[in-house]
Amino acid sequence: MPTLDHLRAIMTKVARCDGNEINTDTALKDVKADSLHWLQIIIRVEGDFNIEIDFERMREFTTIGDFVEYIDSCAK
Repeated sequence: MPTLDHLRAIMTKVARCDGNEINTDTALKDVKADSLHWLQIIIRVEGDFNIEIDFERMREFTTIGDFVEYIDSCAK
């Protein structure tokens, strides 16, 4: 499963947001998720992709595409 699709599935399940609105151009601030949702999303991503997310680096992300690129770079 491509990273975007996997991330979309996680976000849809955790934050109960509309998966159709999540694409690489979607701004992170536009995702209907609160801080607890984001923590759960991050924990799930770390487990599913077997990576550790650098929170300082994540603060630099502005779009879902940034997050996807970061996951892909860590998963290699």
